[in-house]
Amino acid sequence: MPFQTLNPFTSELVANYDYQSDVELHAQIDLAETAFQSWRKKTYAERAVYFKRLSALLSEQKEELGRLISLEMGKPIRESNPEVEKCALTAAYYAEHAASMLKAVHLEAGAKAEVHFRPIGVVFGIFPWNYPLWQVLRFAIPTLMAGNTAVFKHAENTPQCALAIVRLMREAGFPDGALSHLFASIEQVETIIAHPHIHAATLTGSERAGRSVASLAGKHLKKVVLELGGSDPFIVFPDADLKKAARIGVMARYQNTGQSCIAAKRFVVHEAVKDEFRTLFEVELSQLKPGDPLNPETTLGVLARKDLSDKLEQQIHDSINQGARLSGGSRESDNGFVPGILDHIADDSVAYREELFGPVAGFYSFSTEEEALHLANATNFGLGASVWTSDEERFRRMAAEIESGMVYWNSMVKSTPELPFGGTKNSGIGRELSLFGIHEFTNVQLLYPF
Repeated sequence: MPFQTLNPFTSELVANYDYQSDVELHAQIDLAETAFQSWRKKTYAERAVYFKRLSALLSEQKEELGRLISLEMGKPIRESNPEVEKCALTAAYYAEHAASMLKAVHLEAGAKAEVHFRPIGVVFGIFPWNYPLWQVLRFAIPTLMAGNTAVFKHAENTPQCALAIVRLMREAGFPDGALSHLFASIEQVETIIAHPHIHAATLTGSERAGRSVASLAGKHLKKVVLELGGSDPFIVFPDADLKKAARIGVMARYQNTGQSCIAAKRFVVHEAVKDEFRTLFEVELSQLKPGDPLNPETTLGVLARKDLSDKLEQQIHDSINQGARLSGGSRESDNGFVPGILDHIADDSVAYREELFGPVAGFYSFSTEEEALHLANATNFGLGASVWTSDEERFRRMAAEIESGMVYWNSMVKSTPELPFGGTKNSGIGRELSLFGIHEFTNVQLLYPF
């Protein structure tokens, strides 16, 4: 489909944008390469000035940008505004810390040696709709602070967010071509990755899309970083603060209407507290207020597109036919769902094997740590996990065996600029954010000997 803003709450068509021709796409990539040749020569302090301006603009335009997010993909405005704030915080963070993150490392290896982190050129990013400002800027900010330039393709249903990002960069004074949006079709992705000025590619999205981009990057010998799906376990032991765990658990599962790769999707609860935790969880769940995402009182929005709603409805239906029991979870409109819970989930069912991208939680029980670990790892995904216990030794013991890129203790999984973000198994390749993320799109260059 073409790029279009279709209000997911009202189904109103707001705007349409045509795909660009290959000639137009290549012209933008060439412009990014031209910008790179001068941008790479700026000092970190000079680049930081632009990002401080960007941070200020994001803060100043928070209400306008938050409304745009909610309009395009259905997130409650009370969550959209904090997304903009997070972007502003990240721009300011890298303006302050990028220089130290990219400082040369000195080694002793028979003689003195240095490792430098050089920019590599134009990087191509492909991004989804669920965090339409954050997903792009958490990539672009460290990538550009490292001295690269970038082009990106946003999701077809969030074109105005893409244009807003480019506008903000222009208003912050970035040179033309530093960050450009490509109105590209899926079929044009290979011609972009194959372009000689593209030196790396990154995608945040589905496992299927990740396999495709990884294949194309391998074919054309380009580096790739992938942040894909998740089916994160939320493990609750009897010694946990159950009331807090239930409150945070509902937030972790149903924020952004459940449309988050790091949402707590599988609640793995010790049998001794299963009923108590479930009761507390349902009390918290009953406090959610569905409605118009632009209403500040709304705490549960809608799914972003009808095809996504159709898929979730089918997954729920199939899981029930395979033995699962559903509480809530009914579809109320094209994109609106009552928040639900699935339990008695068979290990060969859809709910057990697939990521449910919407406001439905899966409940499981265990009696031993070994059972909890089996359930936690019984997935092709390995993005994040959280363990709820008052015993730090138990947390560390569990974390060492959980197959995921991130494990949080008595806290929901989240992303912040100072912490590395990413997974293992089918949840992706590489890292974003922090010291580790900013190094992904650099040439790690050795200088030897001295």
